[in-house]
Amino acid sequence: MDFLTWPPAGITNVVQFLVFGTCAMMLIGIARAGFGGSIGLLAVPLMVCATGNDPALATGLMLPLLIACDYAAMCYYWRRWNLRAVAMLLPGTALGIVGGIAVLWFVRRAGAESQKQLADAAMMLAIGVISLGFVAIRVFGSLRTRPSAFRPAPWQGACFGTAAGFTSTLAHAAGPITTMYLLPQQMPKRQYVASSVVYYWLVNQLKLAPYICLGMINQSSLAAAVWLVPGMIAGVLLGAMLNRRVQQRQFTGIVYGLLTLAGAQLCYQAARMLWM
Repeated sequence: MDFLTWPPAGITNVVQFLVFGTCAMMLIGIARAGFGGSIGLLAVPLMVCATGNDPALATGLMLPLLIACDYAAMCYYWRRWNLRAVAMLLPGTALGIVGGIAVLWFVRRAGAESQKQLADAAMMLAIGVISLGFVAIRVFGSLRTRPSAFRPAPWQGACFGTAAGFTSTLAHAAGPITTMYLLPQQMPKRQYVASSVVYYWLVNQLKLAPYICLGMINQSSLAAAVWLVPGMIAGVLLGAMLNRRVQQRQFTGIVYGLLTLAGAQLCYQAARMLWM
């Protein structure tokens, strides 16, 4: 019965947890089921707020919910994905996850919270700047001529995969990177979303055991996560509905717009952390 305790273990402000946590999981559900990974990035700071500014609890709490969300989205988009595009990311992804786990292990062992916050801020700033720069390049390029579809070489897939695996392990923040890799390939929107879904499913499975070993997923975090499942389900259903109703050109514009918002939010959050 520990999973049904109220308030959830480790949560001090129940109202804050339910409001921000439910919003975060709805965004993740929408991202997984309809609009790629960029909007899901906004869920990370919301979940940190939901847990009372506890990043370790927030990331550990989110992973089981992300995996559950991945399974729901996988059922909806079953076999619609582009396995070649996903497979090119995987070798680099494995390397990035190993690097991210090494950083998490070192930080938790050393207890160097200030150094971790500085590293997090630098990483967020870099991803934010790259995201905004990527959108600007694609927009200005489209004004001159219709951009050709991106056909990545193996080394490019490895680079994107390493960056995605590393950022996903540290903060579930691979959305902009996978968007920059998958969207320019100009897949049909359902194939694009399905490819994102199967990629995140694989990445999150690889992260699960290390998170448990590091103590980031435990009985307390699972007990808190149970109460956010309805928000996740609502987000998946809403995302699937939006994906059916939005046209391809509008879909691409929306994803680029969300990537711009995510990049700006990352830059703002990083600047606040560095200033403080």
